[in-house]
Amino acid sequence: MTYTNALTAQTFNYIDALYEYGMSEIVISPGSRSTPLAIACELHEHIKTYIHPDERGAAYFAIGLSKKKRQPVGILCTSGTAAANYTPAVSEAGLSHIPLIVITSDRPAELKNVGAPQAINQNGMFSNFVRYQTELPVADDHDSALSLIEDKVLQASQYFTGVNMGPVHFNIPIREPIMPDVEQLVHFHRKQKDISAPLTVPRNIERLNGQGLVLIGETAEDLTELLPLLNSKNLTVICDPRQNIRTKLDKTIVNHDMIFSHLTESFKAYIDESADFIIRIGEPVTSKLTNNFLKWTSLPQFLISEFQDIKPFPKTPDVTYYGTVCEILPRLVEPTNQADLSKQFEALSNEISQCVDKHINQYDDEGRYVYDIIQGTNEERTFFLSSSMPIRDFERYDTPVKHDVFSNRGANGIDGVISTALGLATKEKVTMLIGDVSMNHDLNSLLMAKLENIDFTIIVFNNNGGNIFSYLPQYSHKPHFERLFGTPLDLNFEHAAKLYDYEYNRINSIEALSSDMLNRDGRQLIEIMTDRQYNLDSHNRLKAEIKQLVTDFEA
Repeated sequence: MTYTNALTAQTFNYIDALYEYGMSEIVISPGSRSTPLAIACELHEHIKTYIHPDERGAAYFAIGLSKKKRQPVGILCTSGTAAANYTPAVSEAGLSHIPLIVITSDRPAELKNVGAPQAINQNGMFSNFVRYQTELPVADDHDSALSLIEDKVLQASQYFTGVNMGPVHFNIPIREPIMPDVEQLVHFHRKQKDISAPLTVPRNIERLNGQGLVLIGETAEDLTELLPLLNSKNLTVICDPRQNIRTKLDKTIVNHDMIFSHLTESFKAYIDESADFIIRIGEPVTSKLTNNFLKWTSLPQFLISEFQDIKPFPKTPDVTYYGTVCEILPRLVEPTNQADLSKQFEALSNEISQCVDKHINQYDDEGRYVYDIIQGTNEERTFFLSSSMPIRDFERYDTPVKHDVFSNRGANGIDGVISTALGLATKEKVTMLIGDVSMNHDLNSLLMAKLENIDFTIIVFNNNGGNIFSYLPQYSHKPHFERLFGTPLDLNFEHAAKLYDYEYNRINSIEALSSDMLNRDGRQLIEIMTDRQYNLDSHNRLKAEIKQLVTDFEA
Protein backbone atom coordinates (compact mmCIF):
# COMPACT_ATOMS: atom_id res chain seq x y z
CA MET A 1 0.00 0.00 0.00
CA THR A 2 1.39 3.40 -0.96
CA TYR A 3 1.52 6.27 1.52
CA THR A 4 -1.22 8.08 -0.42
CA ASN A 5 -3.45 5.03 -0.21
CA ALA A 6 -2.80 4.70 3.52
CA LEU A 7 -3.48 8.40 4.08
CA THR A 8 -6.71 8.15 2.09
CA ALA A 9 -7.88 5.02 3.89
CA GLN A 10 -7.24 6.45 7.34
CA THR A 11 -8.63 9.95 6.84
CA PHE A 12 -11.68 8.81 4.87
CA ASN A 13 -12.48 6.03 7.35
CA TYR A 14 -12.00 8.42 10.25
CA ILE A 15 -14.49 10.94 8.86
CA ASP A 16 -16.93 8.15 7.97
CA ALA A 17 -16.68 6.78 11.52
CA LEU A 18 -17.52 10.22 12.92
CA TYR A 19 -20.55 10.29 10.63
CA GLU A 20 -21.55 6.84 11.92
CA TYR A 21 -21.69 8.24 15.46
CA GLY A 22 -23.73 11.31 14.60
CA MET A 23 -21.55 13.99 12.98
CA SER A 24 -23.51 15.34 10.00
CA GLU A 25 -22.06 18.88 9.96
CA ILE A 26 -18.55 20.28 10.15
CA VAL A 27 -17.09 23.79 10.00
CA ILE A 28 -13.78 23.92 8.12
CA SER A 29 -11.22 26.71 8.26
CA PRO A 30 -8.97 26.65 5.18
CA GLY A 31 -5.40 25.42 5.61
CA SER A 32 -2.85 23.15 3.99
CA ARG A 33 -2.05 20.51 6.61
CA SER A 34 -5.75 19.65 7.03
CA THR A 35 -6.16 18.98 3.28
CA PRO A 36 -6.96 15.22 3.34
CA LEU A 37 -9.47 15.65 6.15
CA ALA A 38 -11.17 18.63 4.50
CA ILE A 39 -11.45 16.76 1.20
CA ALA A 40 -12.87 13.72 3.00
CA CYS A 41 -15.58 15.87 4.57
CA GLU A 42 -16.39 17.56 1.28
CA LEU A 43 -16.64 14.24 -0.57
CA HIS A 44 -18.87 12.59 2.05
CA GLU A 45 -22.40 12.82 0.68
CA HIS A 46 -24.04 12.85 4.12
CA ILE A 47 -21.91 15.54 5.76
CA LYS A 48 -22.75 19.23 5.35
CA THR A 49 -19.63 21.41 5.26
CA TYR A 50 -19.36 25.09 6.15
CA ILE A 51 -16.28 27.20 5.41
CA HIS A 52 -15.33 29.84 7.96
CA PRO A 53 -11.95 31.58 7.38
CA ASP A 54 -11.47 32.53 11.06
CA GLU A 55 -10.91 29.63 13.45
CA ARG A 56 -12.22 31.45 16.51
CA GLY A 57 -15.48 32.30 14.76
CA ALA A 58 -15.65 28.88 13.11
CA ALA A 59 -15.69 27.09 16.45
CA TYR A 60 -18.45 29.34 17.78
CA PHE A 61 -20.42 28.87 14.55
CA ALA A 62 -20.31 25.13 15.24
CA ILE A 63 -21.61 25.74 18.77
CA GLY A 64 -24.54 27.56 17.20
CA LEU A 65 -25.19 24.62 14.87
CA SER A 66 -25.38 22.30 17.89
CA LYS A 67 -27.07 24.74 20.28
CA LYS A 68 -30.69 23.65 20.04
CA LYS A 69 -30.60 19.87 19.56
CA ARG A 70 -27.09 19.20 20.92
CA GLN A 71 -26.07 17.00 18.00
CA PRO A 72 -22.30 16.46 17.53
CA VAL A 73 -20.73 19.01 15.16
CA GLY A 74 -17.14 19.00 13.92
CA ILE A 75 -14.57 21.76 13.48
CA LEU A 76 -11.41 21.30 11.43
CA CYS A 77 -8.30 23.45 11.06
CA THR A 78 -4.66 23.37 10.08
CA SER A 79 -1.77 23.30 12.56
CA GLY A 80 -0.22 26.02 14.70
CA THR A 81 -1.99 29.09 16.05
CA ALA A 82 -5.03 28.14 13.96
CA ALA A 83 -5.71 25.42 16.52
CA ALA A 84 -5.07 27.76 19.45
CA ASN A 85 -7.82 30.06 18.18
CA TYR A 86 -10.34 27.33 19.02
CA THR A 87 -9.67 27.74 22.75
CA PRO A 88 -12.41 30.25 23.71
CA ALA A 89 -15.13 28.23 21.99
CA VAL A 90 -13.88 24.91 23.36
CA SER A 91 -14.05 26.38 26.87
CA GLU A 92 -17.63 27.53 26.17
CA ALA A 93 -18.55 24.10 24.79
CA GLY A 94 -17.05 22.39 27.82
CA LEU A 95 -19.00 24.49 30.29
CA SER A 96 -22.20 24.36 28.20
CA HIS A 97 -22.06 20.62 27.41
CA ILE A 98 -21.94 21.11 23.64
CA PRO A 99 -20.71 17.96 21.80
CA LEU A 100 -18.08 19.75 19.72
CA ILE A 101 -15.70 17.46 17.80
CA VAL A 102 -12.43 19.39 17.64
CA ILE A 103 -10.13 18.15 14.86
CA THR A 104 -6.72 19.78 14.67
CA SER A 105 -4.31 18.65 11.97
CA ASP A 106 -0.66 18.69 13.01
CA ARG A 107 2.91 18.35 11.83
CA PRO A 108 4.46 14.89 12.32
CA ALA A 109 6.92 14.31 15.18
CA GLU A 110 10.02 14.99 13.10
CA LEU A 111 8.86 18.58 12.44
CA LYS A 112 8.13 19.49 16.06
CA ASN A 113 10.54 21.45 18.28
CA VAL A 114 13.03 21.89 15.45
CA GLY A 115 11.94 25.27 14.11
CA ALA A 116 9.60 24.02 11.37
CA PRO A 117 6.78 26.46 10.52
CA GLN A 118 3.30 26.16 12.02
CA ALA A 119 4.46 23.59 14.56
CA ILE A 120 3.39 24.04 18.18
CA ASN A 121 2.61 21.50 20.88
CA GLN A 122 -1.05 20.72 20.12
CA ASN A 123 -1.49 17.42 21.90
CA GLY A 124 -3.56 18.05 25.02
CA MET A 125 -3.90 21.77 24.34
CA PHE A 126 -7.59 21.75 25.35
CA SER A 127 -7.19 19.41 28.32
CA ASN A 128 -8.93 21.79 30.75
CA PHE A 129 -12.13 21.78 28.71
CA VAL A 130 -12.62 18.54 26.74
CA ARG A 131 -14.11 15.26 27.95
CA TYR A 132 -11.79 13.16 25.80
CA GLN A 133 -8.58 13.77 23.85
CA THR A 134 -6.31 11.64 21.73
CA GLU A 135 -3.72 11.79 18.98
CA LEU A 136 -4.22 9.54 15.97
CA PRO A 137 -1.26 7.75 14.37
CA VAL A 138 0.49 9.05 11.27
CA ALA A 139 -0.86 7.20 8.24
CA ASP A 140 0.78 3.83 7.51
CA ASP A 141 -0.16 0.62 5.76
CA HIS A 142 -0.95 -1.47 8.84
CA ASP A 143 -4.54 -2.65 9.30
CA SER A 144 -4.12 -2.09 13.03
CA ALA A 145 -4.06 1.68 12.40
CA LEU A 146 -7.57 1.58 10.93
CA SER A 147 -8.78 -0.51 13.86
CA LEU A 148 -7.21 1.93 16.31
CA ILE A 149 -8.92 4.89 14.64
CA GLU A 150 -12.31 3.18 14.89
CA ASP A 151 -11.66 2.41 18.55
CA LYS A 152 -10.75 6.05 19.27
CA VAL A 153 -13.91 7.34 17.57
CA LEU A 154 -15.99 4.82 19.53
CA GLN A 155 -14.43 6.02 22.79
CA ALA A 156 -15.02 9.68 21.91
CA SER A 157 -18.63 9.00 20.92
CA GLN A 158 -19.48 8.20 24.54
CA TYR A 159 -19.32 11.97 25.14
CA PHE A 160 -21.59 12.96 22.24
CA THR A 161 -24.70 12.41 24.43
CA GLY A 162 -25.64 11.59 28.00
CA VAL A 163 -24.57 12.76 31.43
CA ASN A 164 -20.95 13.39 30.33
CA MET A 165 -21.76 15.18 27.07
CA GLY A 166 -19.19 17.72 25.91
CA PRO A 167 -16.35 18.47 23.49
CA VAL A 168 -13.69 15.98 22.40
CA HIS A 169 -10.33 16.61 20.72
CA PHE A 170 -8.57 14.65 17.99
CA ASN A 171 -5.05 15.80 17.11
CA ILE A 172 -3.98 14.31 13.78
CA PRO A 173 -0.36 14.53 12.55
CA ILE A 174 -0.10 14.36 8.76
CA ARG A 175 3.01 13.88 6.61
CA GLU A 176 3.48 15.14 3.10
CA PRO A 177 2.33 14.50 0.43
CA ILE A 178 -1.01 15.60 1.80
CA MET A 179 -3.33 14.99 -1.17
CA PRO A 180 -5.58 11.92 -0.81
CA ASP A 181 -6.89 9.78 -3.66
CA VAL A 182 -10.28 11.39 -4.30
CA GLU A 183 -11.50 8.33 -6.22
CA GLN A 184 -11.52 6.02 -3.19
CA LEU A 185 -15.08 6.71 -2.10
CA VAL A 186 -15.46 3.07 -1.10
CA HIS A 187 -14.37 4.09 2.40
CA PHE A 188 -17.66 5.96 2.88
CA HIS A 189 -19.93 3.01 3.60
CA ARG A 190 -21.19 3.30 7.17
CA LYS A 191 -24.76 3.93 8.26
CA GLN A 192 -25.49 6.42 11.03
CA LYS A 193 -26.23 4.93 14.43
CA ASP A 194 -28.91 6.06 16.84
CA ILE A 195 -26.89 7.74 19.58
CA SER A 196 -29.83 8.95 21.66
CA ALA A 197 -28.88 9.37 25.29
CA PRO A 198 -30.07 6.56 27.57
CA LEU A 199 -32.42 7.46 30.39
CA THR A 200 -30.59 8.04 33.66
CA VAL A 201 -32.70 7.76 36.81
CA PRO A 202 -31.17 7.79 40.31
CA ARG A 203 -32.42 5.41 42.95
CA ASN A 204 -34.05 6.40 46.24
CA ILE A 205 -35.48 9.73 45.12
CA GLU A 206 -37.02 11.50 48.09
CA ARG A 207 -40.70 12.37 47.55
CA LEU A 208 -41.53 16.02 48.30
CA ASN A 209 -44.92 17.25 49.48
CA GLY A 210 -46.30 20.74 49.92
CA GLN A 211 -45.60 23.98 48.07
CA GLY A 212 -42.33 24.80 46.40
CA LEU A 213 -40.36 27.07 44.13
CA VAL A 214 -38.99 25.51 40.95
CA LEU A 215 -36.15 27.47 39.34
CA ILE A 216 -35.31 26.31 35.83
CA GLY A 217 -32.15 27.40 34.06
CA GLU A 218 -31.04 26.38 30.60
CA THR A 219 -31.29 22.66 29.84
CA ALA A 220 -30.19 20.55 26.91
CA GLU A 221 -33.23 18.36 27.52
CA ASP A 222 -36.63 19.36 26.15
CA LEU A 223 -38.93 19.64 29.16
CA THR A 224 -42.22 19.73 27.23
CA GLU A 225 -43.50 16.48 28.71
CA LEU A 226 -43.27 18.05 32.18
CA LEU A 227 -45.85 20.74 31.35
CA PRO A 228 -48.76 19.14 33.28
CA LEU A 229 -46.58 18.75 36.38
CA LEU A 230 -45.02 22.22 36.15
CA ASN A 231 -48.50 23.73 35.82
CA SER A 232 -49.48 22.22 39.18
CA LYS A 233 -50.91 24.76 41.63
CA ASN A 234 -48.43 23.97 44.38
CA LEU A 235 -45.42 24.84 42.21
CA THR A 236 -44.20 28.38 41.57
CA VAL A 237 -42.11 28.07 38.42
CA ILE A 238 -39.35 30.61 37.84
CA CYS A 239 -37.66 30.49 34.43
CA ASP A 240 -34.42 31.91 33.11
CA PRO A 241 -34.80 33.64 29.71
CA ARG A 242 -32.86 30.73 28.13
CA GLN A 243 -35.33 28.12 29.40
CA ASN A 244 -37.78 27.88 26.53
CA ILE A 245 -40.36 25.81 28.40
CA ARG A 246 -41.46 29.24 29.70
CA THR A 247 -43.17 29.86 26.34
CA LYS A 248 -45.50 26.88 26.89
CA LEU A 249 -46.34 27.12 30.60
CA ASP A 250 -49.73 28.37 31.78
CA LYS A 251 -48.00 30.33 34.51
CA THR A 252 -44.37 31.23 35.02
CA ILE A 253 -42.42 33.98 36.76
CA VAL A 254 -40.04 35.63 34.28
CA ASN A 255 -39.46 38.93 36.13
CA HIS A 256 -38.00 37.21 39.19
CA ASP A 257 -34.93 39.46 39.07
CA MET A 258 -37.17 42.38 40.02
CA ILE A 259 -39.09 40.37 42.61
CA PHE A 260 -35.92 39.38 44.45
CA SER A 261 -34.30 42.79 44.09
CA HIS A 262 -36.02 44.42 47.05
CA LEU A 263 -37.71 41.73 49.14
CA THR A 264 -38.88 42.95 52.52
CA GLU A 265 -38.17 40.97 55.65
CA SER A 266 -41.87 40.18 55.94
CA PHE A 267 -42.04 38.75 52.41
CA LYS A 268 -38.86 36.76 53.01
CA ALA A 269 -40.45 35.35 56.14
CA TYR A 270 -43.62 34.57 54.18
CA ILE A 271 -41.64 32.60 51.59
CA ASP A 272 -39.77 30.62 54.24
CA GLU A 273 -43.02 29.88 56.10
CA SER A 274 -45.19 29.06 53.06
CA ALA A 275 -42.76 27.11 50.89
CA ASP A 276 -41.59 23.63 51.80
CA PHE A 277 -38.78 23.22 49.29
CA ILE A 278 -36.87 24.70 46.36
CA ILE A 279 -36.07 22.64 43.27
CA ARG A 280 -33.33 23.88 40.94
CA ILE A 281 -33.15 22.41 37.44
CA GLY A 282 -30.36 22.74 34.88
CA GLU A 283 -27.83 25.55 34.69
CA PRO A 284 -27.75 28.36 37.27
CA VAL A 285 -30.06 31.23 36.34
CA THR A 286 -28.59 34.47 34.98
CA SER A 287 -30.06 36.79 37.61
CA LYS A 288 -27.58 37.74 40.34
CA LEU A 289 -30.42 38.84 42.63
CA THR A 290 -32.28 35.55 42.26
CA ASN A 291 -29.05 33.72 43.04
CA ASN A 292 -28.61 35.92 46.10
CA PHE A 293 -32.06 34.81 47.27
CA LEU A 294 -30.95 31.20 46.96
CA LYS A 295 -27.94 31.99 49.14
CA TRP A 296 -29.86 33.39 52.11
CA THR A 297 -33.04 31.30 52.17
CA SER A 298 -33.19 28.53 54.74
CA LEU A 299 -35.50 26.37 52.61
CA PRO A 300 -34.15 22.93 51.64
CA GLN A 301 -32.82 22.96 48.08
CA PHE A 302 -32.90 20.03 45.65
CA LEU A 303 -30.77 20.23 42.49
CA ILE A 304 -31.54 18.22 39.36
CA SER A 305 -28.49 18.25 37.10
CA GLU A 306 -28.50 16.78 33.61
CA PHE A 307 -24.79 16.13 33.84
CA GLN A 308 -22.26 14.55 36.17
CA ASP A 309 -20.21 17.74 36.44
CA ILE A 310 -22.72 19.24 38.84
CA LYS A 311 -22.87 23.04 39.20
CA PRO A 312 -23.92 23.80 42.79
CA PHE A 313 -23.67 27.60 42.38
CA PRO A 314 -24.90 29.76 44.04
CA LYS A 315 -25.39 27.52 47.11
CA THR A 316 -24.59 23.91 47.81
CA PRO A 317 -27.92 22.04 47.56
CA ASP A 318 -29.14 19.78 50.33
CA VAL A 319 -29.78 16.95 47.87
CA THR A 320 -28.52 16.50 44.29
CA TYR A 321 -29.75 14.17 41.57
CA TYR A 322 -28.21 13.91 38.13
CA GLY A 323 -29.75 12.31 35.08
CA THR A 324 -32.85 12.67 32.91
CA VAL A 325 -34.88 15.62 34.20
CA CYS A 326 -38.17 14.37 32.71
CA GLU A 327 -37.74 11.12 34.66
CA ILE A 328 -36.51 12.59 37.94
CA LEU A 329 -38.92 15.49 38.55
CA PRO A 330 -42.16 13.40 38.46
CA ARG A 331 -40.59 11.04 41.01
CA LEU A 332 -39.47 13.94 43.19
CA VAL A 333 -42.51 16.19 43.56
CA GLU A 334 -46.17 15.50 44.30
CA PRO A 335 -48.69 17.76 42.50
CA THR A 336 -51.37 19.20 44.80
CA ASN A 337 -53.99 21.94 44.74
CA GLN A 338 -52.23 24.17 47.29
CA ALA A 339 -51.86 27.53 45.59
CA ASP A 340 -51.20 30.17 48.26
CA LEU A 341 -47.53 30.70 47.40
CA SER A 342 -47.94 30.67 43.62
CA LYS A 343 -50.84 33.13 43.82
CA GLN A 344 -48.74 35.60 45.82
CA PHE A 345 -45.84 35.38 43.38
CA GLU A 346 -48.18 35.78 40.41
CA ALA A 347 -49.83 38.80 42.01
CA LEU A 348 -46.47 40.50 42.63
CA SER A 349 -45.23 39.54 39.17
CA ASN A 350 -48.34 41.06 37.57
CA GLU A 351 -47.92 44.30 39.53
CA ILE A 352 -44.30 44.53 38.40
CA SER A 353 -45.32 43.94 34.78
CA GLN A 354 -47.86 46.75 35.02
CA CYS A 355 -45.21 49.02 36.53
CA VAL A 356 -42.80 48.22 33.69
CA ASP A 357 -45.52 48.83 31.10
CA LYS A 358 -46.19 52.24 32.61
CA HIS A 359 -42.50 53.08 32.93
CA ILE A 360 -41.41 52.23 29.40
CA ASN A 361 -43.98 54.56 27.86
CA GLN A 362 -42.15 57.50 29.46
CA TYR A 363 -38.63 56.79 28.16
CA ASP A 364 -36.77 56.01 24.94
CA ASP A 365 -33.91 54.13 26.57
CA GLU A 366 -32.52 50.72 25.61
CA GLY A 367 -35.05 48.99 27.86
CA ARG A 368 -37.90 50.57 25.91
CA TYR A 369 -36.33 49.44 22.65
CA VAL A 370 -35.94 45.88 23.96
CA TYR A 371 -39.58 45.90 25.10
CA ASP A 372 -40.79 47.10 21.69
CA ILE A 373 -38.53 44.64 19.85
CA ILE A 374 -39.99 41.74 21.83
CA GLN A 375 -43.54 42.97 21.21
CA GLY A 376 -42.98 43.66 17.52
CA THR A 377 -41.09 40.50 16.55
CA ASN A 378 -43.12 37.55 15.27
CA GLU A 379 -43.12 34.60 17.65
CA GLU A 380 -41.67 32.22 15.06
CA ARG A 381 -38.41 34.15 15.20
CA THR A 382 -35.82 33.11 17.79
CA PHE A 383 -33.81 35.58 19.85
CA PHE A 384 -30.10 35.19 20.43
CA LEU A 385 -28.89 37.45 23.23
CA SER A 386 -25.34 38.65 23.61
CA SER A 387 -23.70 38.75 27.03
CA SER A 388 -23.67 41.82 29.28
CA MET A 389 -26.76 44.04 28.91
CA PRO A 390 -28.90 42.32 26.20
CA ILE A 391 -29.72 39.20 28.23
CA ARG A 392 -30.33 41.28 31.36
CA ASP A 393 -32.56 43.79 29.59
CA PHE A 394 -34.48 40.94 27.94
CA GLU A 395 -35.05 39.37 31.34
CA ARG A 396 -36.17 42.71 32.78
CA TYR A 397 -38.55 43.60 29.95
CA ASP A 398 -39.72 40.13 28.89
CA THR A 399 -43.43 40.16 28.09
CA PRO A 400 -46.15 37.53 27.53
CA VAL A 401 -45.05 37.32 23.87
CA LYS A 402 -43.42 33.91 23.53
CA HIS A 403 -40.10 33.56 21.72
CA ASP A 404 -37.40 30.93 22.07
CA VAL A 405 -34.19 32.42 23.47
CA PHE A 406 -30.56 31.31 23.30
CA SER A 407 -27.32 32.76 24.62
CA ASN A 408 -23.75 31.74 25.46
CA ARG A 409 -23.65 31.52 29.25
CA GLY A 410 -21.14 28.74 29.81
CA ALA A 411 -18.14 31.03 30.18
CA ASN A 412 -20.29 34.18 29.80
CA GLY A 413 -17.82 35.81 27.41
CA ILE A 414 -18.49 38.14 24.50
CA ASP A 415 -16.28 36.03 22.21
CA GLY A 416 -17.93 34.62 19.12
CA VAL A 417 -21.50 35.62 19.94
CA ILE A 418 -22.29 36.65 16.35
CA SER A 419 -20.86 33.40 15.03
CA THR A 420 -22.91 31.36 17.49
CA ALA A 421 -26.07 33.22 16.54
CA LEU A 422 -25.38 32.63 12.84
CA GLY A 423 -24.84 28.91 13.43
CA LEU A 424 -28.24 28.79 15.13
CA ALA A 425 -29.71 30.85 12.27
CA THR A 426 -28.97 28.05 9.79
CA LYS A 427 -31.81 26.16 11.52
CA GLU A 428 -34.37 28.95 12.07
CA LYS A 429 -34.90 32.68 11.71
CA VAL A 430 -32.86 34.53 14.33
CA THR A 431 -32.90 38.07 15.67
CA MET A 432 -29.81 38.95 17.65
CA LEU A 433 -29.47 41.69 20.29
CA ILE A 434 -25.92 42.92 20.88
CA GLY A 435 -23.98 45.94 22.13
CA ASP A 436 -21.37 47.88 20.18
CA VAL A 437 -18.35 46.51 22.09
CA SER A 438 -19.39 42.87 21.59
CA MET A 439 -20.29 43.64 17.98
CA ASN A 440 -16.81 44.95 17.27
CA HIS A 441 -15.26 41.93 18.99
CA ASP A 442 -16.76 39.41 16.54
CA LEU A 443 -17.39 41.67 13.55
CA ASN A 444 -15.84 39.50 10.85
CA SER A 445 -18.28 36.68 11.60
CA LEU A 446 -20.97 38.71 9.81
CA LEU A 447 -19.41 37.25 6.67
CA MET A 448 -21.01 33.83 7.27
CA ALA A 449 -24.53 35.12 6.61
CA LYS A 450 -23.36 36.23 3.18
CA LEU A 451 -21.41 33.05 2.40
CA GLU A 452 -24.22 30.72 3.48
CA ASN A 453 -27.17 32.97 2.53
CA ILE A 454 -28.48 32.95 6.11
CA ASP A 455 -31.63 34.84 7.10
CA PHE A 456 -30.39 36.96 10.00
CA THR A 457 -31.31 40.21 11.74
CA ILE A 458 -28.73 41.74 14.07
CA ILE A 459 -29.75 44.68 16.25
CA VAL A 460 -26.85 46.68 17.66
CA PHE A 461 -27.35 48.98 20.64
CA ASN A 462 -24.66 51.57 20.02
CA ASN A 463 -24.19 53.49 23.27
CA ASN A 464 -20.53 54.09 22.44
CA GLY A 465 -19.00 51.82 25.03
CA GLY A 466 -19.43 49.13 27.65
CA ASN A 467 -22.85 49.94 29.08
CA ILE A 468 -22.84 47.24 31.75
CA PHE A 469 -19.95 48.87 33.64
CA SER A 470 -22.18 51.86 34.38
CA TYR A 471 -24.17 49.57 36.69
CA LEU A 472 -21.12 48.28 38.56
CA PRO A 473 -19.00 49.77 41.38
CA GLN A 474 -16.35 50.92 38.90
CA TYR A 475 -18.72 53.69 37.80
CA SER A 476 -18.14 55.58 41.04
CA HIS A 477 -14.45 55.99 40.20
CA LYS A 478 -14.97 58.77 37.67
CA PRO A 479 -11.32 59.82 37.01
CA HIS A 480 -10.50 56.54 35.23
CA PHE A 481 -13.92 55.08 34.46
CA GLU A 482 -14.35 56.18 30.86
CA ARG A 483 -10.90 55.14 29.67
CA LEU A 484 -10.69 51.81 31.52
CA PHE A 485 -14.32 50.66 31.52
CA GLY A 486 -16.57 52.93 29.47
CA THR A 487 -14.27 52.35 26.47
CA PRO A 488 -15.97 54.59 23.88
CA LEU A 489 -15.26 53.20 20.40
CA ASP A 490 -16.87 55.89 18.20
CA LEU A 491 -17.91 53.35 15.58
CA ASN A 492 -20.41 53.60 12.74
CA PHE A 493 -21.63 50.12 11.82
CA GLU A 494 -23.08 51.26 8.51
CA HIS A 495 -19.64 50.60 7.06
CA ALA A 496 -19.73 47.01 8.34
CA ALA A 497 -23.16 46.51 6.78
CA LYS A 498 -21.81 47.63 3.42
CA LEU A 499 -18.69 45.49 3.76
CA TYR A 500 -20.66 42.29 4.46
CA ASP A 501 -23.66 43.08 2.24
CA TYR A 502 -26.36 43.64 4.87
CA GLU A 503 -29.37 45.91 4.53
CA TYR A 504 -28.77 48.74 6.99
CA ASN A 505 -31.06 50.92 9.11
CA ARG A 506 -30.04 53.48 11.70
CA ILE A 507 -32.62 54.12 14.42
CA ASN A 508 -32.65 57.34 16.44
CA SER A 509 -36.19 57.15 17.82
CA ILE A 510 -38.73 54.56 18.93
CA GLU A 511 -41.09 55.65 16.13
CA ALA A 512 -38.52 54.68 13.49
CA LEU A 513 -38.48 51.03 14.62
CA SER A 514 -41.33 49.27 12.81
CA SER A 515 -42.70 45.75 13.07
CA ASP A 516 -42.18 45.37 9.32
CA MET A 517 -38.48 46.11 9.78
CA LEU A 518 -38.14 43.65 12.67
CA ASN A 519 -39.65 40.78 10.68
CA ARG A 520 -37.99 41.37 7.32
CA ASP A 521 -36.38 38.41 5.56
CA GLY A 522 -32.76 38.41 4.47
CA ARG A 523 -29.67 39.90 6.07
CA GLN A 524 -30.12 43.15 7.93
CA LEU A 525 -28.22 45.21 10.46
CA ILE A 526 -30.24 47.61 12.61
CA GLU A 527 -28.14 50.11 14.56
CA ILE A 528 -29.97 51.77 17.46
CA MET A 529 -28.25 54.88 18.78
CA THR A 530 -28.61 55.31 22.55
CA ASP A 531 -26.96 57.24 25.36
CA ARG A 532 -25.29 55.41 28.23
CA GLN A 533 -26.04 58.04 30.87
CA TYR A 534 -29.69 58.27 29.81
CA ASN A 535 -29.94 54.48 29.96
CA LEU A 536 -28.48 54.48 33.46
CA ASP A 537 -30.77 57.24 34.69
CA SER A 538 -33.97 55.61 33.39
CA HIS A 539 -32.83 52.23 34.71
CA ASN A 540 -32.33 53.73 38.16
CA ARG A 541 -35.76 55.36 38.04
CA LEU A 542 -37.37 52.02 37.21
CA LYS A 543 -35.34 50.38 39.95
CA ALA A 544 -36.69 52.92 42.46
CA GLU A 545 -40.27 52.34 41.27
CA ILE A 546 -39.88 48.57 41.59
CA LYS A 547 -38.33 48.94 45.03
CA GLN A 548 -41.33 50.94 46.21
CA LEU A 549 -43.76 48.46 44.68
CA VAL A 550 -42.08 45.40 46.20
CA THR A 551 -41.70 47.13 49.56
CA ASP A 552 -45.40 48.02 49.64
CA PHE A 553 -46.54 44.56 48.53
CA GLU A 554 -48.22 42.59 51.29
CA ALA A 555 -48.27 38.82 51.09
